[in-house]
Amino acid sequence: MRQAIICFFLLMARFCPSALAAACPNLSVHPGITTLFLQTDFGEKDAASKIFATGMEDAIKKSRQFCLVQDLRAANFALDLAGVDITEDHERAAVSMVLISEKGSLLTHWIRVSSIDNTEKNCQEDVVKVDRAIQRSKRHR
Repeated sequence: MRQAIICFFLLMARFCPSALAAACPNLSVHPGITTLFLQTDFGEKDAASKIFATGMEDAIKKSRQFCLVQDLRAANFALDLAGVDITEDHERAAVSMVLISEKGSLLTHWIRVSSIDNTEKNCQEDVVKVDRAIQRSKRHR
């Protein structure tokens, strides 16, 4: 029975990595989980920016190290995204990303230029950037 349970979790980790993503219900039980508030701003017609923002939200939700929260007061960090489409066909976006600590300190800022086709890959890379910036800030406390 024990082997069956271990096999089940190994299969889940292999084929359903999002099933093992960070869960938010009781953060005091999971002290390694970082709460993150995501705020986005883009124009009504900026389709590529909207797709990128949705992709970033999905990448954060699938991550193991972050828990996306809806209330800024519950967050350890805030990630602000402001995007604008840079092509007339709305296939590419320039997105400004700003990571802010719970005390209001600017931790990092970067600009991402992304096409709709590369959204998932770029969002995964940006989640890694966010994690690295947070780990750096924790070492410098």
